[in-house]
Amino acid sequence: MTAQKKVEPKAAAKATESVETPVAVGQEQVAAAVKAGTEVFKNYEEVIALNKDNVEAVVKANTLFVNGVQDLNKEIFAMAQATLEENAEMTKKVLSCTSFQDAVAIQNDLVKANYEKAMTESRKITDMTVKLAEGATAPITKQVNLAVEKFTKELAA
Repeated sequence: MTAQKKVEPKAAAKATESVETPVAVGQEQVAAAVKAGTEVFKNYEEVIALNKDNVEAVVKANTLFVNGVQDLNKEIFAMAQATLEENAEMTKKVLSCTSFQDAVAIQNDLVKANYEKAMTESRKITDMTVKLAEGATAPITKQVNLAVEKFTKELAA
């Protein structure tokens, strides 16, 4: 018969301990990797959502801008057309004058009316342009503010 070597309990505990330690460390590393992967995926989803919102904001801003420019062009065209019609009417009046003083008086009235009209219309165009700029940049400004707020909170945490 062969003699079996008897393992002391202390040695067995040491052998078990030497196996358990790397297993525990490995489990911790796997858990940390899974957690990091989950965070990365969560951040990836947040980045995708943020980019989607950014694209939507740009599309909305472009739509508002294009519509605003169309309205502005319509208004400018209407103003130009009205001015041409008024000038044509005044030209008829000037040509039908019987005296030089009447023609000069009509010309003076025309210049005065055109100046006042130009000032009024330029204010109107300026107001429309400012509203257009504010409206078209609003979606992008809102999105930038949301992004800054989000990243500021994350950095503070």
